[in-house]
Amino acid sequence: MRNIVVLFVLAIAYSAVRYIVFAPKNLPHLPVLVVNKGVSMAAAFCFALAFWQQWRRLRGATGGTEPAAWFRAGIFGAIWHIPMSLAILRPGYFKEFFVTDGSRMSFNGEAVFMFGALTAGGVYLLTRQQWTPIQRWWLSIATIAVLFSHTLCMGIARGLNINASHAYLPPMWLLSVVGIAMGMGFLLMSRPKAPADDTPKLLTD
Repeated sequence: MRNIVVLFVLAIAYSAVRYIVFAPKNLPHLPVLVVNKGVSMAAAFCFALAFWQQWRRLRGATGGTEPAAWFRAGIFGAIWHIPMSLAILRPGYFKEFFVTDGSRMSFNGEAVFMFGALTAGGVYLLTRQQWTPIQRWWLSIATIAVLFSHTLCMGIARGLNINASHAYLPPMWLLSVVGIAMGMGFLLMSRPKAPADDTPKLLTD
């Protein structure tokens, strides 16, 4: 539990430093916009860490936070992130997601939310118990792939923006993409040997 709390605190602190310390004008947006960025990055890393710990368990490791605990923390982060994102979904906050006159979302903006919704659906399905180990593995791949797409589309829309007003720090979407890619790598190395083997199911209690 401590590791999970530390991750969320660090992610939100990173967001505050990047968006407020050198741009105090963003301070009024701390409760939702800034916190939301930290929460979304923390949630992405929770899912990636769940797959990393699952890979470690399959190799015989016993220490560290359980994969299921990381996965539940990712769900918590997603539940926290989604309504905050919807509450501020307007051109004033995310002009990159809308056409020039702000009358509707752009193709890339719609892609961000389509892949986000697919990620939420995949996470929900992963909480169900009816899957065989190999089915759960394939579903996990699909879910982390759409999460990667969701984050990458957001990055394409927003750009790098590494400048003084952002404390010269890498954007959070880029850090999330790197973390998700690493999680996918560990997941790909964790394929169950056979549908009927005794390998523990991925990301279950």
